[in-house]
Amino acid sequence: MLLDLFDAALIDRRDAPALDGVSLLRVHAGASRVAARFADLGVRRGDRVAIYCENRHGFVYSFLGALRLGAIAVPVNVLYRSADLAHVLSDAEPAIVVRSVAGARHLDDAGGAGTAVDAGEVEAWAADESLGSEIRRRGARADDVAAIVYTSGTTGRSKGAMLTHANLAAAAAALMAAWRWRADDTLLLALPLFHVHGLVAGLCTSLAAGSHVLLRERFDARDVLATLRRGEVTAFFGVPTMYVRLLEAVAAGAEPPAPIRLYVSGSAPLSTETFREFGVAFGAAILERYGATEFGFVLSNRYGGPRPAGSVGIPVPGASVRIAQPGGAAPLEAGRIGELLVRGPTVFAGYWRRPQDTADAFVADGDGRRWYRSGDLARYDAEHDVYSIAGRIKELIITGGFNVYPREIENAIEAFDGVRACAVIGKPDAARGELPVAFVEAEPPFDGAVVLDALRGRLASFKIPKEIHVVDELPRNAMGKLDKPALRARFEGTGGATPRQEG
Repeated sequence: MLLDLFDAALIDRRDAPALDGVSLLRVHAGASRVAARFADLGVRRGDRVAIYCENRHGFVYSFLGALRLGAIAVPVNVLYRSADLAHVLSDAEPAIVVRSVAGARHLDDAGGAGTAVDAGEVEAWAADESLGSEIRRRGARADDVAAIVYTSGTTGRSKGAMLTHANLAAAAAALMAAWRWRADDTLLLALPLFHVHGLVAGLCTSLAAGSHVLLRERFDARDVLATLRRGEVTAFFGVPTMYVRLLEAVAAGAEPPAPIRLYVSGSAPLSTETFREFGVAFGAAILERYGATEFGFVLSNRYGGPRPAGSVGIPVPGASVRIAQPGGAAPLEAGRIGELLVRGPTVFAGYWRRPQDTADAFVADGDGRRWYRSGDLARYDAEHDVYSIAGRIKELIITGGFNVYPREIENAIEAFDGVRACAVIGKPDAARGELPVAFVEAEPPFDGAVVLDALRGRLASFKIPKEIHVVDELPRNAMGKLDKPALRARFEGTGGATPRQEG
């Protein structure tokens, strides 16, 4: 399990830097001190430890301390306020809430839960050598729940995905193999730790490999560029919006860094234009991967092979995927779009206190094997041996009896110069059921009529957007993922019109 990987890394790398120059031994010794203090406060195996603070060492020590104790870490989105925060706290019922000073007021507004502990106090416990430094492991087993990570909630009330110690270990092992992780790597981590991208792919895998993390409280393009230029960093993980901001900073005059070993993008689709422009400006091809809170990371473009724009590669070691008719489990032939099903050791144990939602999330095939239903539409390209994501099932547009996959249209529009991002949704239509409508973030000049005319030579007529709206910024969640329900609500709230309509 994950603690075994952490302890194995200590054998050869105990004095190597692990977290902003702090050695691996000191990080884990500090986490053990925090585990002991949690126990003194009454936290027991299986109790929840909510962590509601920005990226900082107190978050890391709280997470690792909970794992050492056999408690369950519950990372909480720092952007959550009263309603969302109250939902998570009432659902998880934590024994302790580790929070920053800034978060204290929001906890009070949400009604609070458990014992509140300041993140700065946790950092003081970790540094207090009078508390001892024995590396503790209290009662955690491989199939015990290690963390409850709440889903992003862009399609409804967020649910708590239960990730076991074995799930986290499998995810770390798969990424170490797929991305050829080295002990001497240094990862610049500006992704939020409340999400699996930052927490599992970034922090857990780095610590399991015995490598070094440079942690940032938040993403700042100029700070990232300055850090990359110093030459220590070998890997950077981001969401597409981060890569767009890095390109904008370079376009505004910032000096790009020398190429580094690995740039990874995930949590949202990376546009073809961003992929292409980044390769030119930074001399490196971004490696795009696919994952979710419920199963970690199961598809990744090849580390040592081609990384086609718009694709998410092949299964990582240990993962199995299948494309099936939505609602079923029988595999579809290559080239057809269907629901992506997932199996493997990273697939979660279920939704916290939601047995029916858990049951509904899986489907059995003819051999009795259970597959997780991702809710994502995907296609397998046999010629190039890569998978690509076509969007969410719930986002499928049916117009005049034809299926329209928004991601296909978005990819086509994002290929035009100056288009930073595109989102396509369905507009109700009495005659055809729905009509596709596109929203774009674009640099001026942008001519929607020209784009529509060009699309008529590339897409079937029923896929051509009936309207293109230019917006200053598309709505996104904390991980940079497009929030289409919010976009649809905004569009409907204006009666279908925006101040800047093109085409």
